[in-house]
Formats: sequence, structure tokens, C-alpha cells
Amino acid sequence: MKKADRPTGRVVRPSVAAEGPAGSDGGRDPSLQGAMPESDPAYPILSAVLNIVPASHWTFARVDPKGVLDSLYGSHGSGKGLAGLADELKRQRTKSPSGPRIAATLGSLDDFASGITLVFADARANFGILTLLRTTEMGPFTSSEVSMLTFALDAVSDRLSALRMLSPEGQTAVRPDRPDGDAIAKVSEGAFYVLDSDLQIVLAWSSEDQRRIALTGLHTQIAARLPIVLEETVRELTSAWSADSTKQPGVAHPVPFLVVRTQPMSGPAGFFIGVRIDRFEPPNSLTGAATRFHISPREVQVLALLLDGNHLDQIANKLHITSSTVQDHIKSMLDKTESRNRSELIARVLGWESTPSVRQA
Repeated sequence: MKKADRPTGRVVRPSVAAEGPAGSDGGRDPSLQGAMPESDPAYPILSAVLNIVPASHWTFARVDPKGVLDSLYGSHGSGKGLAGLADELKRQRTKSPSGPRIAATLGSLDDFASGITLVFADARANFGILTLLRTTEMGPFTSSEVSMLTFALDAVSDRLSALRMLSPEGQTAVRPDRPDGDAIAKVSEGAFYVLDSDLQIVLAWSSEDQRRIALTGLHTQIAARLPIVLEETVRELTSAWSADSTKQPGVAHPVPFLVVRTQPMSGPAGFFIGVRIDRFEPPNSLTGAATRFHISPREVQVLALLLDGNHLDQIANKLHITSSTVQDHIKSMLDKTESRNRSELIARVLGWESTPSVRQA
């Protein structure tokens, strides 16, 4: 197997503007940057979703506790906006009343050829909705992209649920800390692929197949390759493999919600690469992060309100302190977590670090 053309180590994640599927020359939104503030708590994971499964057009909105859509974000020309997303959410909930849902977009696609809608929710409430649309030139969604979106569906639902549980009064409802252990936690089921030496898919299986029933009306194609970000991760993990070397299994965490594992496979048909992709579940809760970074109870209150979308003046009013004091608390947390900005602070305390980590097992 040929070695990668660039040095090993850090996985380089292409931007949303990277080259599209074979035979496609674009039509996609150039970047999430500028469409959503990087300080937004949903930015790291939504950015990762669009890196894995880019789209010609996307629209995202949160659902507030009263069931009303707000905080609309999207690519240029947001189409029908909140009204269109509200109608799409109503259509999706007619098909499935509760819980997270991934399905073909039910509303009008206008000039687009295909669309996928993700409803982020749990059994009790909706938290957000995301639509991804593609032009004919960009090509249909592939089976492997749909598989990755099923992981994103649960991951984003959990993140938005956690933010909802952070009450404005500073009473946080957080999940118990997980026991210490492997920093890369995994779920019991995932997606499995067998790749040839050119990284083309020769066999695929996913435990999420049953969740794609709602996508039967969507024009998709069987994936010949993994999404480009994941393919580069596999290339990174196997770059040291050669015909005369010991091929070691590897593991990587290329985006906040996925873990990629590689395993050499050989048999009568030759040499192949086994790839397992699992959803990443961060081992740290908010209280665990507070202990890890020595964040004070007052700073946790500020952080909870910040995660809930409050501005500095709003946090100051709710905690009966000055805006400058709020800024002091935020600066203190930035220093304690060695973060450069609020976006990085949020990513670190909630375990959403987008900086990829690759290691040989």
C-alpha cells in the first residue's frame, strides 16, 4: 500500500469548500464560518457535520422550550427561513411524533435535487432542526454519508439536550460523570467497512440501517468511498503500513462525534483495511470539567448561562453582578482551560475538542 504524500501526525480536516464527490465540481456552501458565530455552543459539532457531509445549502434552527423555532442560521440565501423550517418540523412530526429523526426532506426542495432533514430531540422535546440540500451537480447523498449523519443525529441531540438542561437560574442538571477509562468512549454498535488498498469500499455494514427506513424516498447512491474527512483519517492511520512492515491497528478522533478505528485484514483475496466507525461519547460532564479545570462554582454559573445563549449583560443581570465581573470570570476560565476564545472554552469543558487526535493502538 502506498504511503501518504504528507507527513503523519495531525489529521488535516478539509474545509467545507474542499473538493466534492467524484464528478462534482461544487455548488456547495463555502464555509460555516460567518454563517454562525464561533462562540455559539453548537458551532464545533455543526461545523463537523458539514465537514463530513457538505451540502449546497443548509439551514439550522433551535427549538425553544415552548416549541418555537429561533436562532436561525444557514448558508447564503436562507430560503424560507424560520417559517419554512417550522413547516418542515411539523411535517416530520406528523410522520414521527417524538424522538430524534433523520428523513428525506418533506417540504419543497425548490431548485435542489435532494434533501435530508435531521430533527434533534429526545422522547420529550424537540431541540433543533437541520436541513441539508444538494444540487444535481453536487450529486446525491451517499450511503456512507447517511450513515455518518445517523451518528451526528444522536450526538447533536445529546448536546442540545444538555444545553436545555442548563437552567437560566444556574441550577444545572448534568449527567453523572463516567468512570475513568479510555478517553475515547464508544457505543456498542457502529458502522463497518472493508477498504481495498486504494481506500475504495468493497464491503459495508451498519447497525443503523433500520433507522434509514424514513429515507426510502431519498435518491441516494451506494458509496464507493468514505466521506473525504474520514478517508484522510484512514490514510493517516495506515500511512506507515507497507508490504514488509508490521501493520498496527490505529484509532483516531477526527471530529467531535466520531471515532475511527483501523485494522489490517488479509486472506485468500489479498490485503484489505478494516474500518470501524463509532459515535464518540465524551467522558466528561460539566461537573467533571469543573473538577478537571478547577472552575469555581460561580464560574460554573456563568458558564451555564453562557451555554444557554445568554449575552454578557443578561448573565450579569441574572447573577446580580457587573458585566466586567462576568468578563473576569470568563477570562479566568479561559486561562484555566488554556483556551484562546469562548468557542474553544466551550469545546474543552464539554469534551467537543475539534482538534483531531491520532495515535497508534
